[in-house]
Amino acid sequence: MGRILVIDDEPSTRMLFRSRLEDLGHQVTLAANGAEGLLAARSNEFDLFLVDIGLGTGVDGFEVCRRLKAVPQTNSVPVVLISGQSTTREDLHKGYNAGCESFLMKGNMTLLEDVLRAMLRIKSLKDDIAVQNYLLERQNRRLQEEMAKRGPTESTGEDKASGPQRAVGLLLVAHDGRVQFADRSARELFGAGVEGQHLGTIAPSRGLEAFVRDARIDERSGFRLDLPARAGRVARSLMVSVVPTMPRGDSSQGGLKAVVFHDLHQDMGAGHPDLMVGMQDNAMLEAARRYYRPSRLHGSSLDATKRRELIERAARSTAPVLFCGPEGVGKTFSARVLHFASDSSGPLVDFDAGSIAAERQHEELFGEGGAAQRAEGGTLRIAGGECLDRQCQSDLVALVERAVLPGGRKPGRRMRLVMTSRIGLGELQAQGEASFLALFGQHELQLGPLAARLTDVAPLAIDFVHEQSGGAVHLSPADIEALEAYDWPGNVRELEDAIEVLVAAALGDTSALSNLPEVLRERGGLASGGLDELQPVPRAESTKTHEADMESTPVSLDGYERLAIERALRESDGDKLAAARLLNVGKSTLYRKLKRHGIS
Repeated sequence: MGRILVIDDEPSTRMLFRSRLEDLGHQVTLAANGAEGLLAARSNEFDLFLVDIGLGTGVDGFEVCRRLKAVPQTNSVPVVLISGQSTTREDLHKGYNAGCESFLMKGNMTLLEDVLRAMLRIKSLKDDIAVQNYLLERQNRRLQEEMAKRGPTESTGEDKASGPQRAVGLLLVAHDGRVQFADRSARELFGAGVEGQHLGTIAPSRGLEAFVRDARIDERSGFRLDLPARAGRVARSLMVSVVPTMPRGDSSQGGLKAVVFHDLHQDMGAGHPDLMVGMQDNAMLEAARRYYRPSRLHGSSLDATKRRELIERAARSTAPVLFCGPEGVGKTFSARVLHFASDSSGPLVDFDAGSIAAERQHEELFGEGGAAQRAEGGTLRIAGGECLDRQCQSDLVALVERAVLPGGRKPGRRMRLVMTSRIGLGELQAQGEASFLALFGQHELQLGPLAARLTDVAPLAIDFVHEQSGGAVHLSPADIEALEAYDWPGNVRELEDAIEVLVAAALGDTSALSNLPEVLRERGGLASGGLDELQPVPRAESTKTHEADMESTPVSLDGYERLAIERALRESDGDKLAAARLLNVGKSTLYRKLKRHGIS
């Protein structure tokens, strides 16, 4: 079973492909134009793209193919160009130059199944090679470390107990618990159809799902999984470890998790497997450090300058830091930059005090496996610091000043404490422990609203455009002027959301402009032709969920998104966290979309 994105501007053709592909057991996503397809490809994982050559509006199929192959996120996914008529030699030349793997006639449904099988086999082989390279690189690194520890005078003979054990299977699992990729060994363990299944389905009532889910930021190991015998498989006892990877797109959702299985009956030396994923992957850490780097705190304002200076200064120590300011100014991003700018080898652990009841905060923070324990050697970020319980504040003082946890236990490694809050120290003093707030006296930074530092808009916008378009879109002077003319009440977060809309419009999706503030629709123009030349599509007002109402909604991603959010809220009885889970988005993403659509 594969995940296939069909990009075609003819509704009847899209429905035909959906029907045929779903009959063959595939998961199908449809896009009506090139811009919509590119956005879908950027937001989800696919195994194959079927792209119509003659897309009627916006970018054509050749350009869509070229852009898919230009982005690392999608360049390994096969592209099949489809056409309603015989392809000419010129079409073939343009398609293969753009990077496509094959061509297909729309009416040839007999050949479709063969082409799909061949393309999905290519994708599977590419994935297998990538995973094997990943494991080999890690194994080689661990062997080098073991040799360095032994030293030149120690024996270099066989020592099976100290060498890395061979993994017997690997799964890549999405934030919702569904298996996105399984290597050949994992398919032998769990069955050929494991991809696309939920962990709770492949190993029911065994705790694997919860173990993997709880590995949000830091890696976990030491979980035992017993698989009973079945037809074609003997009983196996496995040791499981999980390594979270860098998130794609919205970081609140988290990235894929590498779930590695080791045979518990192999020689385990001192009683535990020498897991190849026993430490944070250096490649992932370096990728995070490149993304969350101080130079990405763009701007020439006094606010931006102070922020960079504080982070560079604080990164040289482990002193507590407080970032305060209104919603959307970049407090979380600043905390992550600080963590990755330091020489800490431990994880970054987030603790959201505002979302946890006061009576549960202490257990969640200091209990067995709590946030403070997981953050040892790394950074503990307290979000919503103004909501933190006073007892938690007192125990954090003991942890920071005397390296003592509740009960007198000393942590294995010291950690850094970072707090983010909507209010500053002056207001916090009225509701917090004086000794706790004194911790942040050396490193406190008040982050001002974007409206007070409009000189930072241009460099921030340029960075967001480059990140979201992969360099395919550029802002014109008129674009910058329009962006700087707006006061951005939602601050940097609102600017990033607006840039997402601008990029979509530049790629041909004019309906995206219905999300933009009115002032941006009235001023300036995009490099692709001008905001004033593009007509926004009215937002759908319907709140019904019947398929007929979806059909009556104007063809707009904005309208369909609003309907999906309203349906999720109804089905969850207004529980926003549950609605976010239904929509497979993070809580912060849902709140931004609620604000965008005016849904209370």
